[in-house]
Amino acid sequence: MLIDGRGEDESVPYERLRTLITQEACLLSDFIEVLVDRESSAKKINILASLAGYETAIEKREGHWALKVDTRHRRCR
Repeated sequence: MLIDGRGEDESVPYERLRTLITQEACLLSDFIEVLVDRESSAKKINILASLAGYETAIEKREGHWALKVDTRHRRCR
């Protein structure tokens, strides 16, 4: 699943992401990739995903940041 938050006001719709990462991700996809304009936005999402129990990685790409969230090892409750 790819969420493209580039060009958004504060890069990404955090409430929707919070729902995806904390409740729905383990049902929808093995991986979520979030594209954002700012490193600070990637770090905020990284913290949220880590607290929810996911493995994450942040990559610098041409003109933006990509946060990868691995949802394979977390089970929905």
